[in-house]
Amino acid sequence: MAVALAYPASVIAGQWIELQPLPLILLALLIFFALAPSSPGVYPRLLLGAGLLAIMGTLGLTPLGGWVIHAVPVLVPSLIGLLFARSLRPGSTPLITRYALEMGASDSPAVHRYTRTITTIWATTCVTLALVSLGLSLFASPAVWAVIANGVNYLLLGGLFMLEYPLRARFLPDEPRAGFLAYLTELARADHRRILRQP
Repeated sequence: MAVALAYPASVIAGQWIELQPLPLILLALLIFFALAPSSPGVYPRLLLGAGLLAIMGTLGLTPLGGWVIHAVPVLVPSLIGLLFARSLRPGSTPLITRYALEMGASDSPAVHRYTRTITTIWATTCVTLALVSLGLSLFASPAVWAVIANGVNYLLLGGLFMLEYPLRARFLPDEPRAGFLAYLTELARADHRRILRQP
């Protein structure tokens, strides 16, 4: 979490101080944390980490590193949006529906309607933010791009996540709730890989 927060902060700060290698090294750490759990054994993980750091550190010394940094705020929301959008296909269970059922929501038409709508909102929002980031990267000043694509957009995603909990209470008043902190704890404990693999 600390690395995830430090990355966009370093990109924004890098518009005023020379920090290009730093965000790329932080990005290498984020990729490592995402891939390391599936790497068997200690030595493959060490090789993975060393390789990522070497590649990103080298890119940070070349103009190509800037392209990588500009691609991240387009790719990240695009991939998240794709996850949500794919789950809306016919025959598939919407992603928010999977999480809601996993966390004890009733298997009712009201829950299915609400969670499908929220899944659609997430997919649309992520794709929109990816397009905004792409447009800013092409046409805005570096400072405006950095602050919006690497700051405001992520804050909007965080705000959407925070807003969804009271919305759920408003539209699904009969569903059990144990408070927001308990909700976060239960969400953290969910089997995310199994949920994401569901059809």
